[in-house]
Amino acid sequence: MTARKLIIALFLAIWIVPISFAKSGKEALGDYLLGPGDVVKIQVYDHEDLTTEAQLNNDGLLTFPLLGEVKLGGLAYTEAEALVAKKLAAGGFIKKPNVNVLITQYRSQRVAVLGEINKPGRYALDSNTDLIDLVAIAGGVGPSGGDVIVILRGEERYEYRLSKLTQLANSEKRSIPVQSGDTVYVPRAELVYVFGEVNRPGSFRLEPKMTVMQALATAGGYNQRASSKGILIHRVIDGEVKEIPAKPIDLLQAGDTVYIKESFF
Repeated sequence: MTARKLIIALFLAIWIVPISFAKSGKEALGDYLLGPGDVVKIQVYDHEDLTTEAQLNNDGLLTFPLLGEVKLGGLAYTEAEALVAKKLAAGGFIKKPNVNVLITQYRSQRVAVLGEINKPGRYALDSNTDLIDLVAIAGGVGPSGGDVIVILRGEERYEYRLSKLTQLANSEKRSIPVQSGDTVYVPRAELVYVFGEVNRPGSFRLEPKMTVMQALATAGGYNQRASSKGILIHRVIDGEVKEIPAKPIDLLQAGDTVYIKESFF
């Protein structure tokens, strides 16, 4: 091969192959494996009478004309196509069958999304799905939801900070895949409380690295009777509520109560 032909071959390998791959719709399904409950439509080119749409039973079996029961459970759709084609050819029914398998309903792989989410429920996984995608599909975190998202997988528990995941620029680093059978749970937001001489006393969401001053700003700031030097934090330590003098730059913990004293001058 001449140097010129080698350069042309390398050019085609770099530019043409990725474009062809990107246009393929089948790869978008990822490694989804067929399972009980999934509904598939099987077509054989130039043999419309063999077109079949059916649901896989509990054993992953599907009844197909000429072949009877075919086990498709546990196979990717491309593997299912190859298996049906092989059986049709081996049985002498069609010499070179061209088989297409289309998944019309995804039912076998599901996850439960619970807690402070806008649309809690069970969701089918139709492809490789990560945690951020699933939260988006479920309508996002509700107003009372926190920043923590929990994945329960059997006896294992994984916790993630949604704010950290969404801040990562590299999609591969922030991708947390979910699996069939997972339960995704969004707890209520952790709260802090601000009382005393502020304009809007009450409970407020604890933001990451929230300071006393930020909590006071969220509560509308000091009122006219407030003492700027009289800041106390009521915090549970070892099961007891302790009163701690605080500075505006001090960091708050979940459950803290910030109390602003009244000025007597």
